[in-house]
Amino acid sequence: MRRISTFLLGMATGAMLLHGATLYHVVRASDGIHLIPKQPPSLAQTYVDIRSFTMDDWAGHAQLASAMVQAGQQQLLGEAAGGTIRETLNSVIPGKLKQ
Repeated sequence: MRRISTFLLGMATGAMLLHGATLYHVVRASDGIHLIPKQPPSLAQTYVDIRSFTMDDWAGHAQLASAMVQAGQQQLLGEAAGGTIRETLNSVIPGKLKQ
Protein backbone atom coordinates (compact mmCIF):
# COMPACT_ATOMS: atom_id res chain seq x y z
CA MET A 1 0.00 0.00 0.00
CA ARG A 2 2.86 2.39 0.73
CA ARG A 3 4.11 2.26 -2.86
CA ILE A 4 0.72 3.08 -4.28
CA SER A 5 0.24 6.12 -2.03
CA THR A 6 3.76 7.37 -2.88
CA PHE A 7 3.01 6.94 -6.58
CA LEU A 8 -0.29 8.79 -6.32
CA LEU A 9 1.32 11.62 -4.33
CA GLY A 10 4.01 11.91 -7.03
CA MET A 11 1.39 12.04 -9.76
CA ALA A 12 -0.56 14.75 -7.93
CA THR A 13 2.60 16.81 -7.38
CA GLY A 14 3.57 16.47 -11.05
CA ALA A 15 0.09 17.48 -12.17
CA MET A 16 0.18 20.60 -9.99
CA LEU A 17 3.63 21.58 -11.30
CA LEU A 18 2.51 21.04 -14.90
CA HIS A 19 -0.59 23.15 -14.29
CA GLY A 20 1.58 25.94 -12.82
CA ALA A 21 3.99 25.73 -15.78
CA THR A 22 1.05 26.13 -18.12
CA LEU A 23 -0.29 29.23 -16.36
CA TYR A 24 2.86 31.22 -15.42
CA HIS A 25 6.15 32.46 -16.85
CA VAL A 26 8.94 32.18 -14.29
CA VAL A 27 11.10 35.21 -15.12
CA ARG A 28 14.55 35.71 -13.65
CA ALA A 29 15.49 39.39 -13.65
CA SER A 30 18.33 41.30 -12.02
CA ASP A 31 16.10 42.07 -9.00
CA GLY A 32 14.88 38.49 -8.44
CA ILE A 33 12.35 35.99 -9.72
CA HIS A 34 8.89 37.06 -10.92
CA LEU A 35 5.78 35.00 -11.74
CA ILE A 36 4.00 36.47 -14.76
CA PRO A 37 0.61 35.03 -15.85
CA LYS A 38 0.76 33.63 -19.40
CA GLN A 39 -1.51 35.04 -22.09
CA PRO A 40 -2.80 32.52 -23.42
CA PRO A 41 -1.83 29.54 -21.22
CA SER A 42 0.71 27.19 -22.85
CA LEU A 43 3.86 25.28 -22.01
CA ALA A 44 6.10 27.56 -24.08
CA GLN A 45 8.58 29.88 -22.34
CA THR A 46 7.98 28.59 -18.82
CA TYR A 47 11.38 29.78 -17.50
CA VAL A 48 13.09 32.80 -19.05
CA ASP A 49 16.26 34.51 -17.79
CA ILE A 50 16.02 38.14 -18.94
CA ARG A 51 19.11 39.50 -17.16
CA SER A 52 21.10 39.75 -20.39
CA PHE A 53 18.24 40.41 -22.83
CA THR A 54 18.74 42.96 -25.58
CA MET A 55 16.08 44.60 -27.70
CA ASP A 56 16.58 41.87 -30.33
CA ASP A 57 15.85 39.20 -27.71
CA TRP A 58 12.59 40.92 -26.77
CA ALA A 59 11.54 40.88 -30.43
CA GLY A 60 11.76 37.07 -30.28
CA HIS A 61 9.74 36.90 -27.04
CA ALA A 62 6.77 39.11 -27.94
CA GLN A 63 4.29 36.94 -26.01
CA LEU A 64 6.35 37.29 -22.83
CA ALA A 65 6.70 41.06 -23.30
CA SER A 66 2.93 41.38 -23.77
CA ALA A 67 2.24 39.29 -20.66
CA MET A 68 4.65 41.45 -18.63
CA VAL A 69 2.89 44.64 -19.69
CA GLN A 70 -0.52 43.15 -18.84
CA ALA A 71 0.82 42.09 -15.42
CA GLY A 72 2.15 45.60 -14.71
CA GLN A 73 5.83 44.60 -14.80
CA GLN A 74 6.94 47.08 -17.50
CA GLN A 75 10.01 48.08 -15.49
CA LEU A 76 11.54 44.70 -16.37
CA LEU A 77 11.34 45.58 -20.06
CA GLY A 78 13.04 48.92 -19.41
CA GLU A 79 16.09 47.24 -17.89
CA ALA A 80 16.89 45.66 -21.26
CA ALA A 81 16.67 49.00 -23.05
CA GLY A 82 18.87 50.67 -20.44
CA GLY A 83 21.41 47.87 -20.66
CA THR A 84 21.56 48.12 -24.46
CA ILE A 85 22.10 51.88 -24.34
CA ARG A 86 24.75 51.49 -21.62
CA GLU A 87 26.62 48.85 -23.68
CA THR A 88 26.52 51.05 -26.78
CA LEU A 89 27.89 54.05 -24.90
CA ASN A 90 30.58 51.92 -23.24
CA SER A 91 31.76 50.76 -26.66
CA VAL A 92 32.03 54.39 -27.81
CA ILE A 93 33.47 55.76 -24.55
CA PRO A 94 35.20 52.82 -22.84
CA GLY A 95 35.40 52.87 -19.04
CA LYS A 96 33.29 56.00 -18.50
CA LEU A 97 29.88 54.59 -17.49
CA LYS A 98 29.23 52.61 -14.34
CA GLN A 99 26.35 50.16 -13.98
